[in-house]
Amino acid sequence: MQMRISDIFKLAFKALRDRKLRSVLTIVGIMIGSAVILALVASSSGLSTGIQAQVGKIGANTLTVSSAGQFFAPGGSSGTQSYKLTQQDVNTIKSFQGVSDVIPYYSQRATISYASNSIQGELIGVDTSALFTMYRGLSLYSGSLPDSYDPSAAAVGYSIAFPTGSSDQLSINQMISTTLGGSTSSSLTFLVKGILSEYGRVLFSNIDETIFISLQSAQILLKTQYFSGLYVITDTPADVTTVQQEIESYYGTQVRVMNAGSMVSTVESITSQMTVFLGSIGGVSLFVAAVGITNTMFVSVMERTREIGILKALGYRPKQIMGMFLSEAILSGVIGGVGGTILGYALSFIIGGALPMFGGFGPPGQTRSSTTFTPVFTPELIAFSLLFPIGVAVLAGLYPAWRASRMNAVVALKYE
Repeated sequence: MQMRISDIFKLAFKALRDRKLRSVLTIVGIMIGSAVILALVASSSGLSTGIQAQVGKIGANTLTVSSAGQFFAPGGSSGTQSYKLTQQDVNTIKSFQGVSDVIPYYSQRATISYASNSIQGELIGVDTSALFTMYRGLSLYSGSLPDSYDPSAAAVGYSIAFPTGSSDQLSINQMISTTLGGSTSSSLTFLVKGILSEYGRVLFSNIDETIFISLQSAQILLKTQYFSGLYVITDTPADVTTVQQEIESYYGTQVRVMNAGSMVSTVESITSQMTVFLGSIGGVSLFVAAVGITNTMFVSVMERTREIGILKALGYRPKQIMGMFLSEAILSGVIGGVGGTILGYALSFIIGGALPMFGGFGPPGQTRSSTTFTPVFTPELIAFSLLFPIGVAVLAGLYPAWRASRMNAVVALKYE
């Protein structure tokens, strides 16, 4: 007797529907396992891609140097450091072989206000002529960079000038007010000379939420000669390790030197370990689902023993009977795989919005906030998410289906 494939799957769907609770629980297990694996791999890939993109903005030949002591806020009256960076340190590090430039900066958390807008951001004092060296691809949207000796001039990030959801926007030569954080709050007013193009986050700072003033202005307004940190640019990426070792050898434990490349390796290592650990949970979920499929199908074979006997008496071949039962497992895998892929897709964006990227990293004195990353989905990953649960379901249902096909027709018909 011949059976069409469509008829086989119709019977399989009816069999699953007749055992709603068991079928739903089994399919949910498959969905959870598939969703967790897809979400973790996509999120891990997205995080890695985001890290690489951010490192590309500052270059692989950039180091950051900051005090290794307790947090010190420029202009604050409290907080001590074991070491404070000065112009002498700039000159010292510049003399090291392999160093192309040393760019000192001041950094302070700030609340930026104008019109009806109040934005939590960062105030950075730096040699404005070096901005485009520090941040590759950064450009002006309009206006010009602040003059080195104009204490009232500032260039602002794109999100400060054009805040999301607000009709009030900044224009050139408009005044803005900043309230500095730290142990002692103070308010400063600046004239907007330039607006930077949209740029995004660069490891330690969100450039779009930053006000840039000249180094001299920051020194006067923040009333301190001690820098928050130094950007050290080497001649080539190959010089980074040598220069880092030389700085650490010279200063010992007084300063903290961070290599963007090593940070990437560290974060990716942590992410990989987390992915393996949590991915194993998804694997366990799929294993439990596989056990559930096997159990469900064994029970189904027992419940349908007389039906198997009747089918054999009508002329159904063992392969057809095996196909009927195996189709139930395949259908469970298909539903679970499709549902898990959809759930995993949504879950990956939730993970991307909830997990901080570089939150907590960065030199003291710089704003430490979190940012989101976009999960990366490849055709191979989607195919794996769809096909792997089906493979697991087929393997789980293979033996019960084989048992059903090998059942003796006479014994089956006598079964009560």
